[in-house]
Amino acid sequence: MIREPIVSGRFYPDSRDELLDTIEACAKPPLGIGNRSIETRGRLEGLILPHAGYIFSGPAVTWGMKRLREEHPMPGRLLLLGPKHTALGAPVAISPATAWRTPLGNVPIDDELRSALLENHAMVSDAGAHTHEHSLEVQLPFLQVTYGETPFSMVPIAFHFATLDECRTLGTWIGTILNRPGFADVRVLVSSDFSHETPRQEAYRLDAEAIGLIERLDAEGFYRLVTEDDRSICGVIPITIFLFAVAAMKKSIKGSCLTYSTSMDVMPHPRGVGYAAIAFENTGSTAGTTV
Repeated sequence: MIREPIVSGRFYPDSRDELLDTIEACAKPPLGIGNRSIETRGRLEGLILPHAGYIFSGPAVTWGMKRLREEHPMPGRLLLLGPKHTALGAPVAISPATAWRTPLGNVPIDDELRSALLENHAMVSDAGAHTHEHSLEVQLPFLQVTYGETPFSMVPIAFHFATLDECRTLGTWIGTILNRPGFADVRVLVSSDFSHETPRQEAYRLDAEAIGLIERLDAEGFYRLVTEDDRSICGVIPITIFLFAVAAMKKSIKGSCLTYSTSMDVMPHPRGVGYAAIAFENTGSTAGTTV
């Protein structure tokens, strides 16, 4: 079963050539990465990247893609964690598809990783949650361009709202799976936008607070800030789960924000959405100098 794209032609072009041109344009400064370098501190373990229409969030994504591109070797498998924007499907839904299609081709699902994750019965193989969900789909064309001819596979998981304890349990489970020697080539991509319907300066201030907690790997502090202060960060659950997974991995992982921008930096408007690219690196592993 192939999961067909549902936001091509809306969030990104449905023409292959136009899509490639759009992704290339996203990298252009001032918001895109361009030819700038990023200092690295170790092996890349994960990324948080946004998932809006490419004209708005695409420039931030290019920072994360450049960091990913310089991993040697490139990770063979990716675990994609994203929020559910609808009530459809299971609360923790792993795609049962064999592959996901985009205008650039198919991305295969990794059966071994999916089967291991499904050992936890809180995780369910469910297509319904992914039927109308865009948060993971929009990552794929960027990944396909970044990988080029290098093959990779993935496992997409969509999350409904969860309690802090549920996030801790799920994150610990994921971290345990990632610690298995057979999954040493797996990296995590978390999909999330930040402030929604927020004035520009307020978005910069509010999101800096949240990003600071993420960089410090403070899962509980981040979760409580977003839920108790009613922050509009749509990926609060997958981010919190990932931070608990990082703790369970028991590695010297550090978070760093590569870039932050808003939709209002692209198109002036009274209120808009914030986008961040955040990298998580294992500082106990061999690090390069720049990417």
